[in-house]
Amino acid sequence: IINATDPVLIFALLMLTALIAPLIAEKFKLPGIIGLIVAGILLGPHGLGILERGLEVELLGTVGLLYIMFLAGLELDLIQFKKHKNHSIIFGILTFSIPLILGTLMGRYLLNFSWPAAVLLSTMFSSHTLITYPIASRLELTKQRAVTATIGGTLFTDTAALLVLAVIAASHKGSTGISFWIQLSMHMIIYIAAAIIILPRICRWFFRNIASDGIVAFTGVLGAAFLSSHMAHIAGLEPIIGAFLAGLVLNRLIPENSTLMNRIQFVGHSLFIPFFLISVGMLVNINLLLTGGTAAFIALSMVTAGMTTKFLAALMTKEILSYTKNEGMLIYGLTVNQAAATLAAVLVGYNIGIFTEPVLTGTIIMILITSLSGSWLTDKYARKIALSKENKPYSSTGRSQRILIPLANPHTAEELMSLAMMMRKKDSHEPLYPLTVVQSGDKTEERIAEAEKLLGSAVVKALSADVPVTPVTRSALDVASGIKQASTDLRISTIIAGWKGSVSSHSRTFGHILDSVKTDSTQMLLISRCINPVNTFKRIILAVPPLFEYQPGFTTAVNSAITLAQQMGVSMSIAAIPDTRRHIRSILEKNQTKIKTEELSITNWNDTPVFIKNNIKKKDELLVLLSVRKGRIAWQPLLSKMPRIITEKIKDINLVVLYPPERPCSKSIISPDVYPSEYKTLLPPHHIQPNLKNTELKKAVYLLLSCGFGHNLAPVMEITRQLTGENSKEPMELTPGALLIHAHITGINSSTAFLGINKNGWKTTYTTEKARVLFILLSPRDATPEIHLKALAYLAGPLHRENAMDKILSAKSAGAISRIFHQKKRSKGKLDNKP
Repeated sequence: IINATDPVLIFALLMLTALIAPLIAEKFKLPGIIGLIVAGILLGPHGLGILERGLEVELLGTVGLLYIMFLAGLELDLIQFKKHKNHSIIFGILTFSIPLILGTLMGRYLLNFSWPAAVLLSTMFSSHTLITYPIASRLELTKQRAVTATIGGTLFTDTAALLVLAVIAASHKGSTGISFWIQLSMHMIIYIAAAIIILPRICRWFFRNIASDGIVAFTGVLGAAFLSSHMAHIAGLEPIIGAFLAGLVLNRLIPENSTLMNRIQFVGHSLFIPFFLISVGMLVNINLLLTGGTAAFIALSMVTAGMTTKFLAALMTKEILSYTKNEGMLIYGLTVNQAAATLAAVLVGYNIGIFTEPVLTGTIIMILITSLSGSWLTDKYARKIALSKENKPYSSTGRSQRILIPLANPHTAEELMSLAMMMRKKDSHEPLYPLTVVQSGDKTEERIAEAEKLLGSAVVKALSADVPVTPVTRSALDVASGIKQASTDLRISTIIAGWKGSVSSHSRTFGHILDSVKTDSTQMLLISRCINPVNTFKRIILAVPPLFEYQPGFTTAVNSAITLAQQMGVSMSIAAIPDTRRHIRSILEKNQTKIKTEELSITNWNDTPVFIKNNIKKKDELLVLLSVRKGRIAWQPLLSKMPRIITEKIKDINLVVLYPPERPCSKSIISPDVYPSEYKTLLPPHHIQPNLKNTELKKAVYLLLSCGFGHNLAPVMEITRQLTGENSKEPMELTPGALLIHAHITGINSSTAFLGINKNGWKTTYTTEKARVLFILLSPRDATPEIHLKALAYLAGPLHRENAMDKILSAKSAGAISRIFHQKKRSKGKLDNKP
């Protein structure tokens, strides 16, 4: 067996392990985290000895641990955290005190430790490490109340446990006098004050003035996180506390749907967190258990105490807070894991002579068993909660939305895209539509080239945040006509446009182009004049005119403002007359996710500009002004002048003017010619062949087409040649093992599909593994690319459900396969190429 000492080889082995171990674990239906820990055991110095836990591995492992805590703070829903802060306090007290009391008694009377050693041992049970937090994060449960309470409780119990550790270590050295407490208290106060007061100001300044480039922003954020961790260490706290505090500080500055958040999560989950889990496994020495005696007894006692006390804490939390069984077990799965603080406690105790070698051995065994069991429990119960969340009744607020972003100025394009990503619902499957309009006439080609360059940067911005995007270019006589035409063609629900903040004529609100779009459109319209980055605001002021509650789109407009506040993680102040505030309050009460709100009373709407000037802090706050188009119930002449008056009174104000939709959004914005009413329209059962064993791919295509064209062999043979010949389109892998062959053909009026199953699989160069599922998609020759691609997406969608491929391959009949695809109905209509 080789022993890797070259840093390049060490890094290569760690990367390969991070790739392969989770895949093997998933083959055995185990969480990928378990695979990484077990891989660390096998490769480590106590296993095959391929990797030593040297400085390289320790460094990467430490970075991974800090990254977990940083992400926990960054992804924490501060609104939910404040709402359930009592939950965090209750759980934190229980998960600290129960292990502390029972662990101390066990250490003193069962293991015959001294009182200091027994107390120090109990702190190892009180603390825990959020090793399995990435599981909850991947299942999008970071805002779930049990997860929020767990993260808050973790901050409390780990801090308390590490403080006890510091006191015992100091007392063993004989330095627990008054000077020790004064020094420790002063260091902590200075550090926490710096983290809460100074760091946010520096970060806001950084995002406003320096972080114009994604790489610069990413580097600056990580630098702040690790500097905060080091400063915590200097203050007498553990670095993990500093990393978590840095995440909390940066929480509001890095929106959930932003490009920067996507990059931070990607680097953590793909690189540093797997390294940490591997390094934890490398600490485990299974051989020590085989020696029996004192080491085995202490290890058994520690494992039992650690798992039992954490279970009791989770159980009592569940009962006191009326959580469900799944939520209680999820808390247990997240907190039973021992690693960082536990290692700190045992190493300090071992180095100063309080603990002996058997305790060190028992700690490593406890880390292994709690990490493995915690991974399994978290994965099991997190999935149950995620599935129950998906099965909740459909809500009308979750309807499809299509957002159009007209772009003209390269300097404001990025902020408009950021605003659009915040407005986009997280569960939306619709892309964003950045638009450039090229005026017809001279130099049209040059203008189109400039437009494509502008769209290119918008596409990169959206895709780097993992947000789908469809760039659109229109050529029109004037820009307003191009915007309106694109809105109609793409069935847009929301338009987000930029405004420079001034107008050439006092008879206009925004200028010729935007006024024309506002007048002629019926969609929800947001006109933005944000001088500062949208992620740096601290508060939204929502100004609502009288009688606005009688507008048809009132609820949609208010909910959009709430969505914006939630995405930014800020509070919202509502400025309106009493009757209007009452209606807004009822919407807030119905909204599932509460935000911190306050009410600002306006007695006379004509005084609103002065009221806003007296109540807004220029750089840190965003004014969202709800307005209506001329002639509507709530319209008054002042509304047309309000944006101009406000920007003249407050030169550097951040303003969004929001016009509600003229009619409620239809249940399906997507046209009938895009989606069928059922899969049976696109993929009827008689187009499905569940058994194509021992059939060549070309022959399989012929047999499948015969299902749809009957005995008319001539078109079947011609289409087969078109699909499999040299000039055919390259097949597409929809998911590992699923191959799609597609084409536009003559002789059909609507898109149609075929499906064949070969459990032995076809060998192809187009798939990562044998193709066992074969799709054929045929669209009319004159069908638009949109229709063809929507049909393709409709086929591919069900394949990404959990265990979809296994269900398809195990189905006994064509009807059973059809039901798998038809489990979840979508909007009504049928695939057709007719306008």
